[in-house]
Amino acid sequence: MASTQQHVQFVQQLQSPNPVEVYSALRTIKNAIIGSTTKKSLYFKLEIIPHVTSLLALDDTDVQIRVQATAVISSLAHKDEEAARQLLDSGVVGSLINQIAPGADCVLTEASVRALNALLSYESIKLGVEKHVGLMVPYLLSIITEAKDTSRVYEMRAHARIELAILVLGKLCMTEARQYTIANTGVIDMLASLLPCGYPRLQIAALKALSALSYENMEICGALFLVKLKHKTYAEAILDLARNQDPDISLNACMCISNMSRMRVGDLLKDIQTVVVPALVKLLKTPGFSALQVVQSLGYLCHEDADIQSAAKNAGVISELIKILSVIEGQVDADFVDQEYNMRMVKGVFLTLGTIVSTNEECRRKAVEDQALVYLVRAMGHSDNGVKAAACLCTRYIIRSVSICRTHVPESGILAPLLVLLQDKTADVQVTASATLVNLLTDFSPLRADALKAGLVDILAKLLSSQNSTVCRNALWSIRNLLVGIDDDTRKEIIEKIKIETLFSLSSAPHEAFLQEHALGALRNVVVDSMLGINAVFDTMGNDRVIALLRQAMRSDAESAIKVHGLYLANNIAVRSQEHCGIIVGDEWLLRSIASHVTNTSSEVAIAALWCINSIASHRVPSQSQQESDGESVEEAGVCRYIAELSALDLQATLERMLDDPHLNLDVRDRVRSCLDYFPEAET
Repeated sequence: MASTQQHVQFVQQLQSPNPVEVYSALRTIKNAIIGSTTKKSLYFKLEIIPHVTSLLALDDTDVQIRVQATAVISSLAHKDEEAARQLLDSGVVGSLINQIAPGADCVLTEASVRALNALLSYESIKLGVEKHVGLMVPYLLSIITEAKDTSRVYEMRAHARIELAILVLGKLCMTEARQYTIANTGVIDMLASLLPCGYPRLQIAALKALSALSYENMEICGALFLVKLKHKTYAEAILDLARNQDPDISLNACMCISNMSRMRVGDLLKDIQTVVVPALVKLLKTPGFSALQVVQSLGYLCHEDADIQSAAKNAGVISELIKILSVIEGQVDADFVDQEYNMRMVKGVFLTLGTIVSTNEECRRKAVEDQALVYLVRAMGHSDNGVKAAACLCTRYIIRSVSICRTHVPESGILAPLLVLLQDKTADVQVTASATLVNLLTDFSPLRADALKAGLVDILAKLLSSQNSTVCRNALWSIRNLLVGIDDDTRKEIIEKIKIETLFSLSSAPHEAFLQEHALGALRNVVVDSMLGINAVFDTMGNDRVIALLRQAMRSDAESAIKVHGLYLANNIAVRSQEHCGIIVGDEWLLRSIASHVTNTSSEVAIAALWCINSIASHRVPSQSQQESDGESVEEAGVCRYIAELSALDLQATLERMLDDPHLNLDVRDRVRSCLDYFPEAET
């Protein structure tokens, strides 16, 4: 074994004027670093990069020396992303590209493409080679065209060059602009022609490149769908490969089909249900095959598609995912187990499981039946932040189910770890934990009382000052839910800790529409059916600031969601308190704005405005006869107290015209009729 001093000598030997010594040193270094992270780290410390890159930069460097130097670069690039970054910064990419130019030595070309493939294994490097893409792509295509020469394709070295060139081309498809640049070279037909070639490594490389080329790109997916391969379409050829016994071919074919499915290209649902999903389930069960990419592919395939999610459940995907969690739990203390891989697998399983249960109630029930909540709750105490965040996200989707929230969640023990995660120092964990909490605080959730006793309101009050706007938004959302269906004692506790002033401030947050929306929603629920809440708002803020807030929410340029909450805030105040209703009616601009929104194109906004009109009109002046007979005011008797103000807006005519519209939304129509009942002319 060479000593450190000898390694220093090898590096120094690279500067020798004797080509034989340089070649010998490069071979020794190459053999030392292959498969050894320790040796690679040592040579980085010995600053080997400038010595090797300078050899490649010289025009008169011998081909054999170039091959060995390129092999060293390739091996060093495999160390980690930081190593690849240093190599990129050294300018070596330009030299490697020059070595794959048409007419270059075949062995050197293969070594250079191999080095580029190693460098491009990292996302940052893929993005960092932008200035080289224009030159690299045509050189890669010239290598790939060797596949057209049937005599050359049988050569193993030609195989390797073509395969590596295709892989590099696929890795360059990082952005939409690059996808179009590469697709416009005519490479689609070239790659598609390799699918039935019968050489597995070339088929896998072509599938990977086609998958990268069409990822999240509807136009390229559409172009692929139209490709014809002898007697088959592209989709038929890919589906055949999805059935292939080679797991790598099958997986990458499934990924190509998933791209078209996500972009809604072609009618592929039946094929996905009968071919792709079963193929991926089979791969999950394949001994010795890395399941992580299969799990991730299932998550991508099932994203926002209830039919495919249901097909995945029916194919046993949920049960298989839970089995993976069970196996990994049993390996926690085992020797010779890649714990880092297992950690990534757990995270991947939770994310994919969350996707599958995100919209489908039957999928959620199946996950709960298979004890998913047990694993999720335990994972919330995991040491890795990514696992904790993924567990929270998956839990959030499962507890969207009202029945699960009422039955299985209370006994799962989820509340305690979730409250801990709300106070985690990591933003990603806080974001997913706070989003999960929202569904646990609805008025039908049995955990609300326990959460309040555990000090939840104090935690939420702290989250409102978070620098992360999403965490703040989720905290407001939780407060909104907490304020529904509570008694005034609980309302008073929440108001005292959350502070009306804080909600007002967030309701006016500049450039943060989603914070404004949820803060207004919280204020809306503070005052719903509660004089305590109404008085708290007006006593804290004063009449002028409350009116100013309502005006801001109803501006013509305000988002619909903000208008809805502003209108319901006004409604909840008006319907409960005649005194405060008078304050709203007394502001002419505000009343006119409320009336104008009854014809809003958004039915949700229109209904909120009509409820507001309904509440204002519900206050009546007692009739003279009833005052004389009863000696007291009776609100239900007499005419609308604010009929003059509403009539001045020509509101009755507007409402009657709305009823004449045959296309009027049915819910809006019902509310219009209710409002018209308050006008004397409508009653006659």
